[in-house]
Amino acid sequence: MTDAITWNWPIIIQSFTGFATVWIAYLALTSWRNQHKAEKVTFFLDELTDVIHEYIQLMNLPIQRLQFIKIHIDSHKFDIDLKKDLDFPEAIAFIEKDGKEESKSLLEALTPCHKPLSKIRSLVVKGQVLSIKNYKECQDACNMLSWQYDRLQAFYSIISSTNINWEHEKVKENLKNILKITSEDIQQYLSNNQVAYLTFVKNTYDKVYKNS
Repeated sequence: MTDAITWNWPIIIQSFTGFATVWIAYLALTSWRNQHKAEKVTFFLDELTDVIHEYIQLMNLPIQRLQFIKIHIDSHKFDIDLKKDLDFPEAIAFIEKDGKEESKSLLEALTPCHKPLSKIRSLVVKGQVLSIKNYKECQDACNMLSWQYDRLQAFYSIISSTNINWEHEKVKENLKNILKITSEDIQQYLSNNQVAYLTFVKNTYDKVYKNS
């Protein structure tokens, strides 16, 4: 009891108060940092979500063009001038007769998609600096969404090439690959990866605002 009386209580209380002040300031700074990061992540994901929605909406027209072209290709199976000695004769007949014109309509439909696609790719790169947990899920979904545009571009490149050697092995391989592309397939990829992206966004918001 005598020892307690000899303690310098004013100094002890002052030291404790100073420590408490530092601790409160630290908590306030941490909270501010979390809130600031939450705001940056929210702004980023809102911007990316909007441009992805715009891109998917614009992709509807080229998908429709692709569907029409595939029907047009199938219709050439009844062509009396069909070169049946070649691989994929219906596709070759379509390209030689209608490829130049039909490829223009596909390119016109694809052109408006380029701007939002470029923004998606740019934002995905910029988003890496935010250190968002499981960000690879976002990257993978966006890459798959972007790939559908690239596939349609590849389709355009082949059907617009009316003067090439159809017996060349590389040409045959490329033609085989683009003929596997269907409107249903592209639409499914867009739908599945839009869902994957939105799931990532929801999970990210849950984590960010829980910690802020």
